[in-house]
Amino acid sequence: MTFDSRIGPHGREDDITNALRGLYAAPADESYWSDLAQRIMARISNENEGDVWWQPFARLARVGVLAAGVALAIATIALTRDRAAEPSLAYETLTDTPRTSLLQIAIEPDVNSEREATLRYVIAP
Repeated sequence: MTFDSRIGPHGREDDITNALRGLYAAPADESYWSDLAQRIMARISNENEGDVWWQPFARLARVGVLAAGVALAIATIALTRDRAAEPSLAYETLTDTPRTSLLQIAIEPDVNSEREATLRYVIAP
């Protein structure tokens, strides 16, 4: 086994490289290439009308249409519920009385807060 120090940490193993080249080499038989050319030309010229490139996707068409229908139904339900909740939320916002009104905050200040003490100092004559 010979090693080439330029390739890899342990050099290049020529025996393995040659074995792999033998496995992945192009076939030397001329009949292989002519058969391959015939198969390609048959595919191109549509000799096999039943074997088209999109045929595997045709099986998925029903599933796709069904999934699109389910997604459309879910979106429709979500939008109608959102529109139905909108008026009731607006009504609750207008009719609901706040826990503390602005007048109550202005009249009863929190004496213990630093902010309130600063405000009293600034306002005081």
